[in-house]
Amino acid sequence: MHLRRPFLSTFLATVALAMTSLAHATDILVTSFDDYAIGNLSGQVGFSGAAGTWATSGSTNSPFVAGSVIGPGTVPGVDPVGGAGKMVRLCTERFNAGRSKAWLDLLNSGKWAAASAGGNTVLETRIKVFVPSGQRVTSTFGVMISKSSFETSGGFLVSAQTGAISLLNGGYVAANRVSTGAFASLNQWNEFIYRWNVANGEGSLSLNGSVVASHTTAAFGALYASNLFATTDAAPGSSNAFGYFDDLVLAAVSPSTPCPADLNADGTVDAADLAALLGAWGTAAGDVNGDGTTDAADLAALLGAWGACN
Repeated sequence: MHLRRPFLSTFLATVALAMTSLAHATDILVTSFDDYAIGNLSGQVGFSGAAGTWATSGSTNSPFVAGSVIGPGTVPGVDPVGGAGKMVRLCTERFNAGRSKAWLDLLNSGKWAAASAGGNTVLETRIKVFVPSGQRVTSTFGVMISKSSFETSGGFLVSAQTGAISLLNGGYVAANRVSTGAFASLNQWNEFIYRWNVANGEGSLSLNGSVVASHTTAAFGALYASNLFATTDAAPGSSNAFGYFDDLVLAAVSPSTPCPADLNADGTVDAADLAALLGAWGTAAGDVNGDGTTDAADLAALLGAWGACN
């Protein structure tokens, strides 16, 4: 098949625009957890330098820990369907209104300051989350953004009972959660992208390639960490609930970075982006969902995000 020269020129120009938009991002952490040791996540190295090791907190029922690295076959009967390689399992706390979390210190390590230099004021957290259904403990799983070691800014949570998604604003308890009206599917992997502007508190959440909600948090102006997070919303007794996390990416991006499906960076996902994606099939140039190649999953994500970017 031979491409006509005008189409080829248009396609190359589109890819160039897309690559320009991608250049306005600085990765802080990219991990599938496959190079981590099985066992407690706490103390394992996330990146080099000061405060470069993972920390976890949460008082869990023995023998569980707040956050652990598991792999295929290491936890018989509870490995998420479709999981590949290693992943992080969070266990809920054993007290009502308690929380478990795992994080890397982006403040004292200097990682956020270095990555955000030059105007990249938006922290982008990409994460795949698997929440099993039928869990006895009323609980939620997701990501919490910390302004400081004791202040919550934003983030999102998924109900382990219904899959309902809520956004966090200034805390993680029920009073600080705002329903998005969107639902994640339980018993399957869902990819979330939560972008939060440190400078003004503006946040947006995408689920499997489509923007589902946006908000502005009351607390902003500084950043401590993006936490893998679990809450316990009722007295659990000796019961436990679990959520699974994989393929984590933390990046500092420009506030003007378009939605992933907006390949030509014109603020709208439309026929031009569809043409660019089809022209980039099998390469990384039209990769919408961040898995490194352009395929049917990216096409589905683009069609799901059709229209103006939020």
